[in-house]
Amino acid sequence: MKFPVEQIWIEDDALDLPTTRRIMDRVTAGKIVIGSEIVKEAGRIDLHPDPLNPGKRILKLVRYKGAFVKPCPGTKQYNCCGLKILNIGQGCPIDCRYCALQVYFNNPVMEVYVNLEDMLAELENFLKTQSPERFFRFCTGEFTDSLALDPITGYAAHLTHAFSGRTNATLEFKTKTDYIEPLLKIQNPRNIIVSFSVNAFSFSKTEEIRAASLQRRINAASRLASQGFKVGFHFDPIVPFEGWEDGYRETVDAIFSSVSPESIIWISLGVLRFVPKLKDVVNARFGPVRYFFDSFSPGLDGKFRLSPERRISIYRVLARRIRLYAPSALVYLCMESPGIWSESLGLEILGNQHLEHLLDDAAMSYTGE
Repeated sequence: MKFPVEQIWIEDDALDLPTTRRIMDRVTAGKIVIGSEIVKEAGRIDLHPDPLNPGKRILKLVRYKGAFVKPCPGTKQYNCCGLKILNIGQGCPIDCRYCALQVYFNNPVMEVYVNLEDMLAELENFLKTQSPERFFRFCTGEFTDSLALDPITGYAAHLTHAFSGRTNATLEFKTKTDYIEPLLKIQNPRNIIVSFSVNAFSFSKTEEIRAASLQRRINAASRLASQGFKVGFHFDPIVPFEGWEDGYRETVDAIFSSVSPESIIWISLGVLRFVPKLKDVVNARFGPVRYFFDSFSPGLDGKFRLSPERRISIYRVLARRIRLYAPSALVYLCMESPGIWSESLGLEILGNQHLEHLLDDAAMSYTGE
């Protein structure tokens, strides 16, 4: 799966970087915009009635000057798992109608941070300066899809090499694609986890525009598992559309018909929640989207959420189906309070550190520690 790139914007200080040259060798774009001309072109894009639409076919190459290693942007009101983000870029060529990235960034175009050497040096320094007892789970899929642009950037090969042999860290690629070819070349994948964002088949088909089909994602997970990888699945966002129970059960059945429970490191569940502005952006881009008009109300973090009772009932349905196939599967909730954990999964999560250790233990058992 390779997404079309119609324009490449290159900042002046990114022109001579090795990653920039590699990307230019791989991509045939109709228009190259360099340096000061970017401002003029960006102004033109901003005048488009839906700047995100053309923006998802524009790749901006940036020498990033911020921190590459970041904590996951959780909230103190809900349990957070302590994930670390390795920040490789922002924006995504997939156009899920519910996507929170539509309101998180002012820039509608996709950005790749091409000073890869700086990124790897910061990662190395971070891991070297930590206590030997500390363990870290990294992910590249928070502000972009981990693998959607990899046919262009080739970052997966560099990052897997950077994590190879480490005993104090794992790297999780999170994706809605089935682009796994570079990963299948890894001889010893013990530090690498590949997880797939999944949903109900019918929902995914209409709402996850330009994503790989759900069956292709499951097939990719099966191929990785057969090569010795641990894979994960993220049901997020779960949306209680009409017939949702059967829809999500069908997805769980499809996963376990292709992937053995022993190959699955974890499965996360998260019911749709969103900042208020997202509803307006989605309505402007796609017209009224029915599920945004459900009975949402502000949660403790200011995001709109369904009532605790509904969320609990939804989590129970999915957890019950998952445990039918894998009674000891590590199922966890994303951004939920201890009470929701207890009522839906029967797990007493005592705080962020407790959840962090739960996932760390799963990752460490994979690395052989």
